[in-house]
Amino acid sequence: MSRKLVPISTAILIGTISSWGAVSLASSPKTRVQTLQFYEPSFEVADVILAQSRVSPPVPPLPSPLPTATPPTESGIVGLSPEPTDDIGVGHLRPRDLSFLETENWTDSPYLGANWLQAAAIPIYTEPDGSHWGWIISGWLVPNGQEPLALGRDASFSMLHTYYSLFSFPVTQIQDDGWFEFQYTPAGKAWAHVDHLNLGRIDLAVETWENRFLDMGWVEFRNHGLSQSLKAVPDDSATILGLVGPDSFIETLAFDGDWMQVRVTQPTSACQQLPGAVTQEGWMRWRNSEQQSLIWFPPKGC
Repeated sequence: MSRKLVPISTAILIGTISSWGAVSLASSPKTRVQTLQFYEPSFEVADVILAQSRVSPPVPPLPSPLPTATPPTESGIVGLSPEPTDDIGVGHLRPRDLSFLETENWTDSPYLGANWLQAAAIPIYTEPDGSHWGWIISGWLVPNGQEPLALGRDASFSMLHTYYSLFSFPVTQIQDDGWFEFQYTPAGKAWAHVDHLNLGRIDLAVETWENRFLDMGWVEFRNHGLSQSLKAVPDDSATILGLVGPDSFIETLAFDGDWMQVRVTQPTSACQQLPGAVTQEGWMRWRNSEQQSLIWFPPKGC
């Protein structure tokens, strides 16, 4: 499949960024108390729209005592498959290195589903440059001065099913100063900073939906009865090439603002072409006027 890079103005993949070193949390099997280690910062960034002059907030104090790393309880996760009217934001927060999903023994990985959270450490805030509210750390939500809450056991939390065997937090806003907002419970959102994505035993990344849709390679309408005009160019006044109906197989090729370049085959049943199927290329809208995504994908494929 031919692809074109998402324009810098619409894409962001934030790796580990730091200017002063980072705190890594490691578990001691003897004491079951986590200790601190310091390591040199790494710098891996692609398609960045972050301001180069941004100021990194200091790392806030860790909870004391640190809770023992615990995998989240999967039955307490909600929102894995978004409804057509759900706000899925602009992207998601996930582990940066996903190579564990591609190994021969990937089913043995301790990071599948939401289990990567037991190795993550994310300080969360009430607003950008605002008060530090607490931590999501080692599989726990730890509000400042309060008892830790085990994710999925003591408190339900919100995630999206974004890979075959991985869940991630929806990101609702990304600012060019490095602050981003993500949803972690059905009614709760928090702010975090990209320079704090490497504080745990696993580094994290914020990825836009455009990049995820390109990597997935094909998408479907969130409202399964929806149809869209297929245009020659990404413009409402452009020539209409045809109609992208609910019985279409839609391959993603590139993005330009609210528009997506696609290769469309129809009619199909799921991924199976039906007799007389025809393939066209063109542009269609992937976001509405409220900047809400009209498309999603089955994370387990066809």
